[in-house]
Amino acid sequence: MKTVEDMAATMSDDSLETGWEWQLQRPQVAVLGVNIDRTTTEGAMARITAMLDAPGCKQVVTVNPEYVMLADGSPRLKRLLNRTELNVPDGIGIVWASRLLGKPIAARVTGTDLLPHICRLLSRREESIFLLGGAPGVAEQAAKNLSARFPGCRIAGTSSNDPGPETDPQTVRAINESGAAVLAVAYGCPKQDFWIERNRDRLTGVRVAIGVGGAFDFISGDVPRAPGPLRKAGLEWLYRLWLEPSRYRRMLALPRFGWRVTKSRRQQL
Repeated sequence: MKTVEDMAATMSDDSLETGWEWQLQRPQVAVLGVNIDRTTTEGAMARITAMLDAPGCKQVVTVNPEYVMLADGSPRLKRLLNRTELNVPDGIGIVWASRLLGKPIAARVTGTDLLPHICRLLSRREESIFLLGGAPGVAEQAAKNLSARFPGCRIAGTSSNDPGPETDPQTVRAINESGAAVLAVAYGCPKQDFWIERNRDRLTGVRVAIGVGGAFDFISGDVPRAPGPLRKAGLEWLYRLWLEPSRYRRMLALPRFGWRVTKSRRQQL
């Protein structure tokens, strides 16, 4: 895989000088009214690198079909998703929908896959990350594993504080005092995204805040991830369902998603 430096070298001088011009160059596909970036892991990392070089806290969402279906019934969530700085295609259903709609995405980009890339980037930049969310002890173990894998990446802090607004002042203060450049939030969809939206203007040093769903569970080793061939085949969701049968209620959104996307495509013809 190309390094972030290699990708940055391919950008035009103008885009590197203006810092925010990259925001105007976002090939996207609208899936049931939710704009999703047609990007790859490499492209997402190039964009995150640009975000780290610009002031202010930018929000990254890992969008899967569950997000899209929730947004279909929630104007608030849809508005949030269409205002973020980056929506990566997390889910084989999103990749399938993009192809059906004639604006194909090459492959899914998951929060679990992005987090190690972000830590590698921060290691080179000598910057730090804060891990927020997950069950008690999970973020701490994930931090230890990430530190062992990327010795130069400093874990600025961890917290399993409740996602409710009553704990926001305490959590925001801890993050700001940590000096973290990146915040990874694992409260699940859509709590993590509403938390970031609600607090991003108060995060004084954070330049990228990303919702990572169950990434801490996987990275900590608390939950095994699907074998590589299953992930490559787009069947990670089936493996998780086998591990956690209680997830079947969430999976009921998938056939409804497929039907709605197919219907929207027919209406475009």
